[in-house]
Amino acid sequence: MKKLVVLGILLISLFGFQSKSDSFDEIAGAMKAGQVGGLTQFFSSSVELTLLDNEGIYSKQQAEQMLRTFFNQHPPKSVSIQHKGSSGQGAKYAIIIYEASNGKFRSYIFMKDNGKGMQVNEFKLERE
Repeated sequence: MKKLVVLGILLISLFGFQSKSDSFDEIAGAMKAGQVGGLTQFFSSSVELTLLDNEGIYSKQQAEQMLRTFFNQHPPKSVSIQHKGSSGQGAKYAIIIYEASNGKFRSYIFMKDNGKGMQVNEFKLERE
């Protein structure tokens, strides 16, 4: 019986320490690499986008163009996920710090299930 308990604790420990990638990890990785397509693959067909002083609801294609311009003007230096969470209704959010060679930015990302899996509905990128 003792061996079974020890084995159970060992298995829980191993699985608990395994790092599983989630959408926010992939989004942060795309941001760090400056890969707009890797980022916008998670966007819904229309997204509430805030890029510095520009704010509005844009199509996925418009958002991609705007983000491409942003990344060209502010090349990534480092990216880190500051916080992740979820609501009782199943929505998920993350705060990601994006550091460029010419400034530091805070990104807020809100995802919810739109019937096609979890998709980004809101993406904000503002100066910190």
